[in-house]
Amino acid sequence: MGRRLKFAGLSIGLLLFGVVCGFQLRGQGQAGAAPQAPAPPAPADTAAMRANYERWRTEFKTWGKWGTDDNKGTSNLITTQKVMSAMKLVKEGIVVSLAHPEPQQAAADVNANGVFKRTTNAITDGGTTDNYQVSYHGQTVAHIDTWCHFFVDGQMYNGIPVKDNITPEAGCKKGSVMNWKDGIVTRAVLYDIAQLKGAEWVEPGVPVTRADLEAWEKKSGVKAGPGDVPLLYIGRWKRRQKMGPWTGQVSGYYADTIPWMHERLPAFIGHDFNIDWNPRPGWEGMPNPIHVAVLNWMGINIVECLDLEQAVATARRLKRYEFLITFAPLPVEGGTGSPVNPLAIF
Repeated sequence: MGRRLKFAGLSIGLLLFGVVCGFQLRGQGQAGAAPQAPAPPAPADTAAMRANYERWRTEFKTWGKWGTDDNKGTSNLITTQKVMSAMKLVKEGIVVSLAHPEPQQAAADVNANGVFKRTTNAITDGGTTDNYQVSYHGQTVAHIDTWCHFFVDGQMYNGIPVKDNITPEAGCKKGSVMNWKDGIVTRAVLYDIAQLKGAEWVEPGVPVTRADLEAWEKKSGVKAGPGDVPLLYIGRWKRRQKMGPWTGQVSGYYADTIPWMHERLPAFIGHDFNIDWNPRPGWEGMPNPIHVAVLNWMGINIVECLDLEQAVATARRLKRYEFLITFAPLPVEGGTGSPVNPLAIF
């Protein structure tokens, strides 16, 4: 009898343990990141793309194109005439922010350092103040990257040696955000890849190819050119709202878009996520090939993690996919980038 009671007690305990664990697992699943799609296979042209990439390292460099001391790269193509031409795109007077609210709690795509820490100080009868702290490089904060952010073989864009140009005390001397403190005012071209695919969003991990970009240009009737800012829309924030945050998988620019970028020479490459597609099967050992190609070889800057949802809704309603864009970094001496709140003006 004693053995039977012990067995029954053990069985009930195991059953209760299983029930509790079941609730815990379900709770964790609901509170965690969005389900990850299975990793895609390597594209059939991966070996050829890797070989091309190594050749493009030399062929597509614009080092010295605007002088050996140049710090602005393709932003030099935003001339006064370019600015005046872009201003003519303002027809309705509609102004739309391209930045998502700053993240104030951790999530799958917001690590602890990426949380925007807003500290409200003492609240008195006369008012209050607050402090801001943020590590903006990452997957969530709308920001720009300068070529102080990525190096190849100890060199930055234009062959500037990293040694002595970047120090913990002074930050980045050449190529910092101070080169853009007067702001960017130019033409933006929206590449609505979700609409092209007939979907609410492009699934994570799907590479956006040159064929996709050119198919959209044919469909929309507009295309990016020198000094412009192409904005790649995959519906990242729409998916995040419905499916929850995720990390590690990005529908971004595929390697075959690099010649397209070199031909067009935009001032900035834009995206509503990180610009590099990820994961990259077959590209192991090659960190962020698109970042390297634009920042290090060609002098094209990056503006990424934008929230394009409102701009896309406006562009679709107006059936107009080119508009004025303006943004400026915080004028931080030595900065490798900056949070931004770009504005699209239709």
